[in-house]
Parts: sequence; C-alpha cells; structure tokens
Amino acid sequence: MEKKVLVLCTGNSCRSIIAEALINSALEGVTAYSSGVAPGGRVNPNAKRLLESHGIWDEKYHSKPLHEVENIPFDLVVTVCDHAHETCPTFPKSVKTIHVGFEDPDGKAYEAFEETYSRIKERLLPIVEKTLKEEKMEKSVSKIQSGVKISFTGVVQKQQIVKMVENCATGQCECMSDETKKKITNMQVSGKDGDVELKLSGEVSKEEIEAALAKSKVINPEG
Repeated sequence: MEKKVLVLCTGNSCRSIIAEALINSALEGVTAYSSGVAPGGRVNPNAKRLLESHGIWDEKYHSKPLHEVENIPFDLVVTVCDHAHETCPTFPKSVKTIHVGFEDPDGKAYEAFEETYSRIKERLLPIVEKTLKEEKMEKSVSKIQSGVKISFTGVVQKQQIVKMVENCATGQCECMSDETKKKITNMQVSGKDGDVELKLSGEVSKEEIEAALAKSKVINPEG
C-alpha cells in the first residue's frame, strides 16, 4: 500500500520543497507532499535550480497552505524547521509526527542550498524510510455481549475495513468459513482512519474471527 508523507515547515519555499522532491525520487512506494503554515507563495529560485540540476524538479511543486493538503490521509508528517530559530508548526489532525530539523538556506548563497540538499538526503530519507516501515496495523479482538468487537489502530484506513465487510456480505470473502458466516447477523464499521472499530453481531467466537483475520487478503495484502 502506498504511503503518504507530508513535509511541513514555515514558508514552504526551500527545505520542505527539497525534501518533498527527494522523497518522491528516492523512496519507492512513498508519495510526498509539502506545505507551510505561512507559505511565501513561491518556490525559492535556488531551490528550483538545485532540484533541476539533480533532475528531480517537477512543476507540481509549489508553495501552499495547509488547507490544500489537510484532507489527504497521511501516514506520516515530518517537520523540518530549525528549532533554534523557529517555532515548529503542527498538523491539525492526529497523524504520527516526527521532527528532523534543518537550517533555512533562504537568503543565502547557492552553496547553502546544496548543503541543505545533501543533509536532507543523508539524514531525512533514512529516517522517513525507517519510520514508515515501523508503522503497521494493530488488531485487537474481544468478545462482547452481542458478538465480537475488532479494534484496528495504526496504519489502517476505514475504507479497508468497509471493503472487507462488503466482501463478506457479498460472498467474496474467502478468509471466513461458511459456518462462521452463517453465525454473523450484522456487521457495523465505525471510527476513522487510524482508529477503526468493527462489531460483528451473532453467536460467533473470538477464535473464529482471529483465524479469519489472519487469512484476510484485504488487511494482509502481502500475506
């Protein structure tokens, strides 16, 4: 499943743009975006020149405010501001956030941009890659009075669970035995991305559902 990363800073004209381009060019299966809490409205010419020289500039890269990207279901938010000289921005939604700070090259010579590029490549890319690999879906199955409740947290999209339920309802699900399916009288999905709950009503056991989840191709695509 493709991962989505937001690189966040203040002006969104230098560091975050460079980081966005580097992540998109170097990390397979990851799409990066960038934004700023006080965007300057344009990409610094030296940042653009630098990315062009490395062959990773794209005209889609532009300085933009948070509201343009805040509805994208990000897996990770990275702040790249310099703690010593700036107040780091925050993302308004509940998403795993890490900080990897870099000095702002804005207003400095081109060589400062080259140095920032090298530092972002050497420091940020390995951290983003490692953090995304550590992120995974967590499942917790418990018996309740009406049946069984499954709590999904971490890297989970609500639509994933809805699709799993739809597959079961339409007979496309191969992870659950026909006997178990007959015991379930209702399936209800609630919550949001990152925190989803599925309630299965009926005389079904916790063990039956745990066995079915282990076989599900929707939530275990590599299995």
